[in-house]
Amino acid sequence: MRRDSDVLNGFVDSGCTIRGELEFQSSFRLDGRVEGTVRSQSELLIGEDGVVEGEIEVARAEIGGAVRGTVRATQQVVLHPTARVWADIFAPTLVMEEGAFLEGKVDMAAAQQGRGGERAKEGASLTASGSSASVNRPAGQAGETRARSGG
Repeated sequence: MRRDSDVLNGFVDSGCTIRGELEFQSSFRLDGRVEGTVRSQSELLIGEDGVVEGEIEVARAEIGGAVRGTVRATQQVVLHPTARVWADIFAPTLVMEEGAFLEGKVDMAAAQQGRGGERAKEGASLTASGSSASVNRPAGQAGETRARSGG
């Protein structure tokens, strides 16, 4: 799950719990539990045993564990097959691997807001619940979207 190009800066092992705020500068792996806010300009890796209850604000999130709350990423969110996510996701790119579970709203346009605060016109939002999803596109935007559960 870790990209070779990034150096892992920190690690919270299973059995450890952090309550409050976790901030880091470089890639961080979480196999324990965080109750609160996780914030960084870098990458958060949540292992299969990792749990976050609260807010995640990072550049990139790779999720293999459980998340309840809100995920905001400036680059990308990846949900691995073991991911269990009950959260609203705001990111320009979402990768959901077969077997991952997501219940919440996905907003790709809000993550692409311009510096002037204007919403990107090409964005779309997705509302997912388990194995079903519905897509809301801006007026006049065509396209096909499919949601499929792993099995």
